Amino acid sequence: MNDARALNGRDHLIGAALCIGYLLLLFGTASDLAMSRDESFYVHAAKNAANWISQLFADPSSALKQDSIDRAWRYNWEHPAWMKLSFAWSWLAQKHLDLFPNESLAFRFPGMLTAALLLWLIYAWGASVMRREGALFAALAFASMPRVFYHSHLACFDIPIAFFVTLTAYAYWRSLADRRWVPWLGLIFGLALATKHNSWILPGIFLIHFLWLRRDQARSGQSERASIAWLPSMLLLGPLVLIGTWPWLWHDTGRRLLAYASFHLRHVHYTYEYLGINYFEPPLPISVPFVMTLLTVSLTVLALCLLGLYDRRAELRPPWLTKPRTRNDRRTEVLWFGCLLAPLFVIALPSTPIFGGTKHWITSYPFLALFAGLGLVALVERAEVSSWMGRRWPTWAFAALCLLPAALQTAHSHPFGLSHYTPLAGGVPGAADLGMNRQFWGFTSGSLVDWIAERLPDGGSVWTCDTTHGSWAMMQRDGLIPSNIRAEASMSAADLVLVHHEAHFAEVDYQAWVAFGSVQPVYVLQYDGVPIISVYENPARPER
Repeated sequence: MNDARALNGRDHLIGAALCIGYLLLLFGTASDLAMSRDESFYVHAAKNAANWISQLFADPSSALKQDSIDRAWRYNWEHPAWMKLSFAWSWLAQKHLDLFPNESLAFRFPGMLTAALLLWLIYAWGASVMRREGALFAALAFASMPRVFYHSHLACFDIPIAFFVTLTAYAYWRSLADRRWVPWLGLIFGLALATKHNSWILPGIFLIHFLWLRRDQARSGQSERASIAWLPSMLLLGPLVLIGTWPWLWHDTGRRLLAYASFHLRHVHYTYEYLGINYFEPPLPISVPFVMTLLTVSLTVLALCLLGLYDRRAELRPPWLTKPRTRNDRRTEVLWFGCLLAPLFVIALPSTPIFGGTKHWITSYPFLALFAGLGLVALVERAEVSSWMGRRWPTWAFAALCLLPAALQTAHSHPFGLSHYTPLAGGVPGAADLGMNRQFWGFTSGSLVDWIAERLPDGGSVWTCDTTHGSWAMMQRDGLIPSNIRAEASMSAADLVLVHHEAHFAEVDYQAWVAFGSVQPVYVLQYDGVPIISVYENPARPER
């Protein structure tokens, strides 16, 4: 079943250029983003892991005892270890070799690397089944999604799991034509399991695709049929990699695996504002992942994705609704379609806990981008673009024109990536009028550091609202905020109080009014005229 074009050196050169270019772009813009709430937790967990790694080299027998492992891995036990180990190794390299300009970049580098490698992977897979122009567009379209660009900077798990999910799907696709990929699939799936629980649905997606493919092959009378050897590889090797990379599971394995699964199946509910309603408990409206995708991904990319789906509609029809196929293939479009829709439907289920924003279905977006690449190819091949506006337009120029809105929106979104909405929502002001979630994780405090330093030239204290004290300390270690301006736990004792504009922080505004006797903020951080953070000043603070 060799239905794909073999990649050559030119393809990998393009992929490498995408990878390196995106990595440099992320490096150059990372300092604009303060460390987010979740990052501060993972940094703490990574430091614990780094200390355990150091102990492992110094005294292996002691490090492998359960009390040592539990002491190092108990914190943030609810998330697997692969990326935390990556953050830990990167931080150890920084400590000993001073590789990065600041500490936060050392922790963020592994996540950035997965983002950059994902562009290479999207291009490589796309170039295997479509024209290079479409594959290149797909990679750049993914990179140019504002929320993808934001998350690509972080020491978190969301972009890494998007990479490993896509890589696992690619390995499965390759294994259908080349059994040498079967063991690699199991190992890669294990890394996906060891990254985040989004990976749990992959065997189900692949099994549906495989049954679809086998039915198609049976109807067409093909002698060479796909083997199901991929499934035992995933089910056997995958869990072994998960356990082998996660020291927390090395003792009391069964009970801790069940606790891990139970934690995420019964996850605590985050608050989420959607169309003017602040949801504290499920169910979220089924429309959330679909509407949020519609309002946060460039309309041009979405339109090309729909065009790609329409152009390949015959490939997406079930075997029983089509004539028997005469050519061997792996029904690539069906696999992509399943990987695109499944994460959206999981979040849309009424029983799913309330998580957060688009990051929880971001694993869909590489496949959305690949279909957009197919749509671009279809448009180039079928539309009369060569004579548009009285001149001949090369394919690359047309692709650039289609990519321009996404690129401009992404550039404009930085450093407020989680606050950005597309023109379809009326931009940021329109989304605010609609009552859409404005931000989370407290990272926007980083946009206030210059103002705070100027306001407190001799030092002072700040009540940081949704910004954790760990995030604040990282800004100080990075040199973004002076060390004599501390994070204060008591609002009434602080010189300045930050209020992040999220619906569930409305009470904090009121608390600041009561504490300081005024409803007037001393400063309001805005993005396109929409309040992001209000700053209140303690009237008891002595003038300096």
